[in-house]
Amino acid sequence: MKRRLVLATAAALMPLLAAAGLADTVLAPAERTGLSLTITQEDAALVRDCRSANLDKGNLLLVVEGVARQARDGTAWLSGNGLAVLEQGFQLAGIDAETLLAASVGQEVTVVWRDGAGAERQERAKVVAAGPQPVFQTDGKLVAGTPVRVLYDSLPPDIRPLPAYRAVLDTVNAGRREVELAYLTGGLTWQADYVAELNPAEDRLSLSAWATLSNNSGADFPNARVQVMAGDVNVVADGPAPPRPMRAERMLMAKAAMVPAREALGGYHLYTLPQAVSLKDGERKQVALMAPQQLATERTLSLEPMPVQAWRDRWTEQPAQHPVAVLTLKNGGAEPLPAGTIRVFQRAHDGGATFLGEDRLAATPAGATARIGLGRAFDVSARRSQTDFTRVSAEITEAAWEVRLGNAGDAPAKVTVRESFGGEWLVLQESARHAKENAFTAAWTVTVPAKGETVLTYRARVKG
Repeated sequence: MKRRLVLATAAALMPLLAAAGLADTVLAPAERTGLSLTITQEDAALVRDCRSANLDKGNLLLVVEGVARQARDGTAWLSGNGLAVLEQGFQLAGIDAETLLAASVGQEVTVVWRDGAGAERQERAKVVAAGPQPVFQTDGKLVAGTPVRVLYDSLPPDIRPLPAYRAVLDTVNAGRREVELAYLTGGLTWQADYVAELNPAEDRLSLSAWATLSNNSGADFPNARVQVMAGDVNVVADGPAPPRPMRAERMLMAKAAMVPAREALGGYHLYTLPQAVSLKDGERKQVALMAPQQLATERTLSLEPMPVQAWRDRWTEQPAQHPVAVLTLKNGGAEPLPAGTIRVFQRAHDGGATFLGEDRLAATPAGATARIGLGRAFDVSARRSQTDFTRVSAEITEAAWEVRLGNAGDAPAKVTVRESFGGEWLVLQESARHAKENAFTAAWTVTVPAKGETVLTYRARVKG
């Protein structure tokens, strides 16, 4: 497609593209010869769009239609044999009423007015100025106001129906060649979603991992080669993107045997999907991320720490609490686990799966452990009471606490009680030996018998 145009400066286009009289070569999405996406978990994706172009020799204006509406200015990179990019920019607005009127300044249009009685009349007028209150010239007079509608004879030459990339090129030789446009865009993201089945003994779980791809970029990506990158990629944000409505969610459940190939790259993990994926704007899809694996796990109950102020002043008796059920899983396989959401199920006696809870799984390298919170235990409760308090000095206090743990269930329960002191601390007395988890936290693990109670006591001195 070749035509002559005068390229006008548009709000969505960089001023450096205000060139005139250049041969215009338009590459539509139908001329695409290859497409690849590298998607991060930080709302930044690299698009590599290859198209076949028949270019003249010399200076010309190249327009690549169908780019992502959330393409980021300053990230475009066009490459091809025998060409140099002199100027480039994105025109992402597409067609709307404001852009159409602004592009028609100086042109004649048909304006429809409505009088007080509701009757409509049409007249030809020249667009003098656009904006919230446009100005028209008709019959030698200027008219300022907002008409009912404006009828255009044709689409202005510098307005494109699709978001586009535009560049002024200098080509050495004429002829057909492959060009590749690479750019960063927002609105293309992925997340890891895990499905875990806990065995009856609660010491192992079967873990399946899926990559959930989401496209809100403003463009369709058919038959794309897709790579997803796991890790915290640093991105300079230009501000939050406006929310976009999602279409009805669609899922592509890939065969578990067809899993991506993984490679370590620049401190991250890059997964290349084994099959091409078509991802429409507003669509979500799931593809298998890795083969199912068996992981060792331990289920415990954890009682969260009190506020640090409970160690610096007299404190009233705490209301009854229910400890959180925690799964500690060991990633003993060779595959790292990217950060994502994990949902845990367990089969009941009738064989049906029961949902136990979900949590955010932090990035877990091979050989590392992770803790997953499932929810609060129903049958186990705890009540804390401060039994003594002494202010040793302006900076040092001593406090003694009693924790009554009750278990209404039919099996013994192991409970870990944690306390965070927020300063220098020393345990002076305790009914069970504590473990120092970090510089500010001590943990006591006790077993509460079925239909019974266990009382835990401790005294600590805190400075700071």
